[in-house]
Amino acid sequence: PVNARASRGSIAPQTADRDSGSVRADRDDAFYGLMDLAERLSQVQQTLFGKGEMLDDALIARLKMVFNRFRSGSGNDIVKTDLPDVVSLLGYVVVSQEDLNAVADQVTTYQELDFNEFLSFVERYAQAQFERYKVLFNQFDSDGSGEIEVDELRKLMSTIGFVVVRQMIEEALAVVDDGNGQLNFEEFIQFLTVYQHTEGFTRSQLAEMWKIYDGFVAETTKLNKGQGLLCKDLADCLVANFGLQSEHHAVRLGKRLTSGPNSDPTNGLSFPEFLIYCRRLREAELVDYKAEFHKHDQDGSGSINAAELGTMLTSLGYKPMRAVINEVLQEVDFEADCELDFEEFFHFMMVFRQRDGFTKKELDEYKLVFNKYDEDGSDSINVHELGDMLRYLGHSVGTDELYLLVAEVDVNRDGTLDCNEFLRLMRLHRESELSRYQEIFSNHAEGNELLAANFIFAAVQETVGEDTDVEHVKVATNGNTSKDVDFEDFVSLADLAHWSKVISLRRMAGFSPAEIKSLEEMFGHYDKDASGDIDAGEVQALLGDFGIPCNTREERQLALDQMQRSRVLAKEAGVERSKNTGKSMLTFWELVQLVRLVKTQRAKAKEERNRTIIESLHFSKQETDDFRSIFLSWAKGSVAGNSEGVRRVALNEIAEQREDNTDSLDDDDAGLTVPLFQKLLKTLGVTITQQNKQKIDDQVSRSVETTESGALSFVGFLQMMRWMLDSNFAGINGAAKKAVTIAADDYFSKSGR
Repeated sequence: PVNARASRGSIAPQTADRDSGSVRADRDDAFYGLMDLAERLSQVQQTLFGKGEMLDDALIARLKMVFNRFRSGSGNDIVKTDLPDVVSLLGYVVVSQEDLNAVADQVTTYQELDFNEFLSFVERYAQAQFERYKVLFNQFDSDGSGEIEVDELRKLMSTIGFVVVRQMIEEALAVVDDGNGQLNFEEFIQFLTVYQHTEGFTRSQLAEMWKIYDGFVAETTKLNKGQGLLCKDLADCLVANFGLQSEHHAVRLGKRLTSGPNSDPTNGLSFPEFLIYCRRLREAELVDYKAEFHKHDQDGSGSINAAELGTMLTSLGYKPMRAVINEVLQEVDFEADCELDFEEFFHFMMVFRQRDGFTKKELDEYKLVFNKYDEDGSDSINVHELGDMLRYLGHSVGTDELYLLVAEVDVNRDGTLDCNEFLRLMRLHRESELSRYQEIFSNHAEGNELLAANFIFAAVQETVGEDTDVEHVKVATNGNTSKDVDFEDFVSLADLAHWSKVISLRRMAGFSPAEIKSLEEMFGHYDKDASGDIDAGEVQALLGDFGIPCNTREERQLALDQMQRSRVLAKEAGVERSKNTGKSMLTFWELVQLVRLVKTQRAKAKEERNRTIIESLHFSKQETDDFRSIFLSWAKGSVAGNSEGVRRVALNEIAEQREDNTDSLDDDDAGLTVPLFQKLLKTLGVTITQQNKQKIDDQVSRSVETTESGALSFVGFLQMMRWMLDSNFAGINGAAKKAVTIAADDYFSKSGR
């Protein structure tokens, strides 16, 4: 099993490069709280091939940690029925309950084991595993030479019961293989030691997992709520690492940890412990993959036809595209026979998930966009930079919705997005977009697998909007409407039309047609001669109307910098300046970009002020995100006591709402009226008496942030919640706890988990 010195309860040390945004694969074991690999290899050598003691201090400390996780309440024993979970947590392969019981019965005939008996059990079971490895190794040593080919490792490890990861095999071999392409039994045991040292994860994966883990721990430490990864956060941290498709396994593991008799809300998991749960989740996924694989391996040959991959991926909850499948298949099908054994299929799934279902070309394009707006190279963008990026990609999103989008994928809870988080956001959007395309396709194809050629134009037009210029559809369908198309070909046409529209609208800087009209009227007020541009004096007056002072040299330079930036942005959006336009002049489409810059600057200033207040309220990032979701749902009327909660934000729906509902150039703060706030409290089970109403009115008027209309702003809403929770206003703490319990029970009853 994995032997981690840091399992004595410490957590991995904080280092100066934690906030740099970089992911490093060259950190040593001590950084992660792992035992030094060289020491561990030496210990294994002495223990299994020499005369060393199997249970050294580090391993005993690790066993004590696991033992305490499974202790029965306040007692000092663990029960035999928990041994499969205990043994699995330690990294041993569980062959069967009968094998475990046979070893445990050698130690005691009772159903409980104290710690000393547990140590004896582990020694016996470890020796039994060692003997099993030797038997299986000899079975693969067909010529009796005492060595096996390196190429046979995958099948041998799979036979033993390990999750086989091709990249990790290569890393482990680099440590123990002498280059002759063969391993004797001693080298094989060393290979397994290296493989299990990081729970089967590669160094680059380890660095990514640490970054996410550290984000959770940093927030816990900042709020003084405990140490390590809090048990209640395990499920979220696992989902952050493995994606939403793994949520059911993550929630199951998290629930078992938090519902145990010795669950400590403040004593969290060290990074080595977290790695163990990551391994267990991957093992659970392996079971799912095997079940799906065998379902399609109807002839029992041990392989499946590559043509069946699309169906299998759909069964596993993905929306696979043919181009992605073919690209990944070329990498993992070493025999190039379009047949995959299970190890190849598992490798396929790992590569597919690492790319979030995108092709290499799509990934490269998204990374270019990310780097374009990540100007300081920190591998992080804030909500306002995300807004700029999404506008560039054709999605106009308000500040409130941007925060909701960030909350969905901000896996390390730092309030920004790194490139991987941004890609995950794009994946969520793509899934939503494909679902919309599928609905349009099915309607026009009338349930058939092919869309008739004469319906293609209308169907593509619907994907970009009925009021969209038909020229975009013509660009997409030119020469492609002579024959029927399947869904994937239809998606390609819809994407072409979408990007044609996006490029043409970039000059609008995310403003709706109604907003552009207002800007045209404003521009016309200054463009007296209708020349299409305004001179320096008129520009200064316009800037003054926008609240941009130009009195000092510094203020004038800042204004000039913004104007120059607006010219660059207009040119990038495809707007060419007339040769007759002077350098100090400003054209209309440059004004549009300037207004966007001003709005973003104002939003940043306001959010910075709000951030300072929010931090003083000492809510966690998750709590703040949850409160924001609830607040916006009520303030914007998207729910009225909806017990289902808030659904995922869809970029195309946001854009449609903004086009339909706004003709103002200023983003109004969402506000929650006091009566609506009281109604929200009632849905939590809080009783609002006349006296309570008066207390709420007094608090709102006295010390919380409100909008111009007197409604609660989001910051004001948080201030009210802090006041209520601290004072247990009308028993809100008990009501909230009950609501959380009901919601959790409802989740598990619906999902059958």
